[in-house]
Amino acid sequence: MTQRTPSTPWLGLICGVLAAVGYSLANICLRWLTNLDPIWVSFFKAIPTVVLLAPVAIWQVRTGRSPLPKVSSFCILIVAAIISQLLGNAMLQWSFGVVGVAMSVPLCLGTMIVVGVVISKWWLGESLTRWQGWGTASLVLALITLSLAGRGAVASVVEDTSGWLLIGAGIVAPMLAGISYAFLSVAIRRGVSGEVSMFMTTSLICTVGLVILGPLSLYTTGLEEMAQTTGQQYGVLLIAGLLNAGAFVALTLSFRYAPVIVGNAANSLQNPLSALAGVVLFHEAYSINLIFGVVLTVLGVVMMGLKERPVPELQKEVPDMESAVAGDGR
Repeated sequence: MTQRTPSTPWLGLICGVLAAVGYSLANICLRWLTNLDPIWVSFFKAIPTVVLLAPVAIWQVRTGRSPLPKVSSFCILIVAAIISQLLGNAMLQWSFGVVGVAMSVPLCLGTMIVVGVVISKWWLGESLTRWQGWGTASLVLALITLSLAGRGAVASVVEDTSGWLLIGAGIVAPMLAGISYAFLSVAIRRGVSGEVSMFMTTSLICTVGLVILGPLSLYTTGLEEMAQTTGQQYGVLLIAGLLNAGAFVALTLSFRYAPVIVGNAANSLQNPLSALAGVVLFHEAYSINLIFGVVLTVLGVVMMGLKERPVPELQKEVPDMESAVAGDGR
C-alpha cells in the first residue's frame, strides 16, 4: 500500500511544473503527427508507459507493496480504460489536427474537471464546496469562451474547412475526450482508490490501450500506411510516449509531496504552454477568446483545489492524488 509522505510543498511544486512541461512537450510532438492516423498514434504512444511502468507495478505486487485489484474493480477499470482510449486519446489526437493544440488541451481539461465534479457528486455522493462551485463556473465559462474561438482555430489548422460541421466536431472531440477521462477518474476512485498503486493502475490502462488500439489501427491505418511511417515520425512518437510517461511520474510525485492545490496549479501551466506552442510553432489562431478561455481554465483548476477549512491530519491524500493523476487521462 502507498505510504504517507511528509509534505514538501516546494518539491511538489517543482514536480508539478515538470509534469506540465512534460505534457506540453508531448502535446507538441503529437501535434507534429496529425498527418498520421490518430488511433495508430495513440497506440504507439502507450508503449513507453507500459515498458517503463509495468515492471514497477510487477515489482510492487511481488514484494507485497501493492495488491492486485479485485475482480469487480478490475472489470470496472477495464471498461473505463476502453472508453478512455477510444473516446479519449484517439479523439484528442484527432482534434489536434482540426482545432489545434492551443484549443484542444484547455477544452479537454476543463470538460474533464466539470464532468468529474458532476458525476462525483451524484455517483460517489461527494459534497461540492463553495470554491469548487466557483471553479466549476469558471471552467464552464472557459468552455463557452473557447468554443467561440472554434471557427478561427479550424481555419488556421485545416486548409479546406467544411463549414460548421467540422467546427462543431473539432470542438466536441476534445470535450468527449475530457468526458471519458472524467469517467475513468471516477471509476478509479470508486473501484481501486487506495487498493492498488497508481503504477499498477496506469500500466493496466495503457496495456488495455495496446490491446484495443493495436488491432484497431490495423483496420484504420493498414499495414501499407504503417510501412510508410518514417523513422523521424517513429522517433517523435517515441519521444511523445517517453515524455508522457515521465510527466505522469512527475505529477504523481507532485501530489505525493504537496497539497492537491499545488499540483493542480502547477500542472495547469500546460494550458498556457500548449496555447503558446500552438500559436508560435504551428501558427494557430490567436484571439482574445482563446486567451480568456485559457486564463479561465487555469483559474478554475486552482479554485477547485482550494479548501474552506483545514483538512484533518489523518485524512488520506491518496484518493485525491489518484483522481487528479488518472483524470489527466494520459
